[in-house]
Amino acid sequence: MNDWPWVRLKDIVELTVGFPFRSDEYSNDPSDVRLLRGDNVSQGTLQWSAAARWPVVDAQRFATYALDEGDVVLAMDRPWIEAGLKWARIRPSDTPALLVQRVARLRSDRKMDQRFMSYVIASPAFTSYVRGVQTGTAVPHISASQILSFEFQAPPVEEQVAIAATLGGLDDKIELNRKASATLEELARAVFMSLFGMLDPKRLPVGWKAATLGDLVDVTRGLSYNGAGLADEGIPLHNLDSIYEGGGYKYEGLKHYRGEYKDRHVVRAGDLLVANTEQGFDHLLIGFPALVPQLSGERGLFSHHLYRVRPKTGSPLTNYFLYLALMSPRLRQVIVGYSNGTTVNMLPADSLQRPRLAVPPEDLIHRFDQTVEPLFVKQEQLQLESETLAQLRDLLLPKLISGEIRLKEGHEAAAEAN
Repeated sequence: MNDWPWVRLKDIVELTVGFPFRSDEYSNDPSDVRLLRGDNVSQGTLQWSAAARWPVVDAQRFATYALDEGDVVLAMDRPWIEAGLKWARIRPSDTPALLVQRVARLRSDRKMDQRFMSYVIASPAFTSYVRGVQTGTAVPHISASQILSFEFQAPPVEEQVAIAATLGGLDDKIELNRKASATLEELARAVFMSLFGMLDPKRLPVGWKAATLGDLVDVTRGLSYNGAGLADEGIPLHNLDSIYEGGGYKYEGLKHYRGEYKDRHVVRAGDLLVANTEQGFDHLLIGFPALVPQLSGERGLFSHHLYRVRPKTGSPLTNYFLYLALMSPRLRQVIVGYSNGTTVNMLPADSLQRPRLAVPPEDLIHRFDQTVEPLFVKQEQLQLESETLAQLRDLLLPKLISGEIRLKEGHEAAAEAN
C-alpha cells in the first residue's frame, strides 16, 4: 500500500461539456474547423474521417469550447465500446477543433500533471467506475458530476510527471508507428492513382478494357450471428467494427465466435471485406473496404454486416488493387449511390457488381502488386510492434498509477521493450 492522499477529480480538474452546435448550420468546406462529437472518440484515439465542420469565420465566438494539445476528452453518451472506454488525448494534429455537446473536456490544475491525469482516465479503475455509475438503457450515459466524483490516490506532482513520462514513452512510439502506417497507406494510394487514375470506363487507355465489377468479382454476405455465439476465445470474427470510417482494418474491433457457421462465411488472411451497413446516412463507413490482416490468423469468419469480395477465377484483379479501387473517389461515389434504407443505411450486394470500370492489363496490375505489397507488409509489422508496446503499457499503467510498483521497476520494463 502507499501513503498517497485520496482525491476526487473535481478537486483538481476543470471539466467543460461541449456546445450544442446545430447540425443544419454545419459547414461543407473541408478547410473549416472540425467538430469533435462522441462518434469521433474511440479508445485512446480520435477518428476524424468525414468529421462535421463549423465555419472558421465564426469559430472565435466559441473559443470556450476550443480544444488544445494535451486536453483529455471523454464521450458521455455510450461512453465505452467493446474495446474499452471512449476517451482520447488531443494531439497537435487534432487541432483546431471545437467540442460538441455530450463530450467532456478535462484539464488539470497545478496540483496534477495533465498527462498523468490522462492515464488516470485511461486506467482500468476509471473504466470500472464508469461502468458502475452510468445510467440509461437505450442510450447509456454518464454525467459531468459522476465523472468528477471519481476518487483515486494521487502521488506527488514530481512522481506524476515521472510516471507519465514512462507510460508516455511507450505511447509516443505507438503514435510514431501510427503515423508511419498512415504514410505507407498514403503512398500506396498515390501509386494506385498514378498508375490507374479514376478507372473511368469511358476513357480507356490502349490495352485496357471496360467491364462491370460483377464480371470480375464474387460478392458474399457474412454470417448472421447472435450474442450467444460470441466468446472471449474462438474463431476470429471480423465485423462492422473491424473497419475504420474512411477504410482500413480496425484491429480493436475484432470479436471471437464459437457458434455454427457455413463454409461461405469463412474468410482468410488477405481477403477483402466491405462494410454494407451504417447507422445514419453520412456515408462515413458504408462501402469502405479493409484487408483481413495476417495478424488475425490464417482463417476466420465475417459477419452479415460485411461483404467478402474476391476476384473470380481468371480475373486479372487482385485484393490490393480492389482495396484501393474501392477507395478511389469515382468508383466509391457510384457504389454508395446504391445504398438505401430508412433508419439504417444498407448497401445491396449488386452495388458491388453493377458499377463499370476500366480494367488495366494483367501485367500492369501484377507490377502494381509487387510495388505495394511491401508497404502493406510493413504496416502489419508496425501494428505488431504497437500491440506489444500497448500490452506493456496496459500492464504497467494500473500498477504505476496505484503505486503497486515504483518507477525503477517501470523504467526497467519499458527499457526492455524498447
